[in-house]
Amino acid sequence: MANFKQSLLDALEDNRLEMIMPSREYTDNEIIWMRGYNQALEDMLADYDDDIEIAIKNALTFSLN
Repeated sequence: MANFKQSLLDALEDNRLEMIMPSREYTDNEIIWMRGYNQALEDMLADYDDDIEIAIKNALTFSLN
């Protein structure tokens, strides 16, 4: 699980750096796509953080049911 989160963080950082200091000239459509991709990665990271807290809580909560 830690590898997944690190992969998300690495992809976010790489994409942010590419938008700040582009390695080539991008079309307007490519820039829009990159912004959407960044937003999707951020959403996945937020969902991951929320879900991992719930999973840990459930794993540590004892129930006979």
